[in-house]
Amino acid sequence: MNVKCEKCGHEGPKETFAYLYNIRLDDGMSWRECPKCHAMNWVTEADGGIADFAEHCKAFPIHSDKGVGVPSDRQGA
Repeated sequence: MNVKCEKCGHEGPKETFAYLYNIRLDDGMSWRECPKCHAMNWVTEADGGIADFAEHCKAFPIHSDKGVGVPSDRQGA
């Protein structure tokens, strides 16, 4: 399956985009690096689609120093 870089438009097999990491172990999304411009792309591992990271993360529960689902007292946390 092919992946297309959001930044430069380079398109190639998912395997040529270096796997960097995923945020959650139970999520099918991961960061992959474009071999041409080295931009990070948020990729759906199942189909190679590119997704909007900010939109995807809105569904995640809040994690803070007080626990999962509890907003932190700290600003910007």
